[in-house]
Amino acid sequence: MFDTHNTQTQKLNFTAVSGNLIKSCQDSFFVRFHLRSEMSKRLLASNPLYEDKRAVVLQSMVVGDMEVLCEVIYRDDYEKMLNLN
Repeated sequence: MFDTHNTQTQKLNFTAVSGNLIKSCQDSFFVRFHLRSEMSKRLLASNPLYEDKRAVVLQSMVVGDMEVLCEVIYRDDYEKMLNLN
């Protein structure tokens, strides 16, 4: 009476990111880390820290299996650059 045959026809594709991260600030630097590392917990938190200093993540990109490359700047340098200090 009813067709109960169930098939999956949906395809899901992931394509690699093509592009570059370009340094955008004079005082910024790049950091590479694993997404399950302590660095990830600290740097990608609501109030990011890098080496026990407040930081700002300017841009990030996945570069491998659970690996991320981020451009980071210390919060004080960022505020100086924006004349917020």
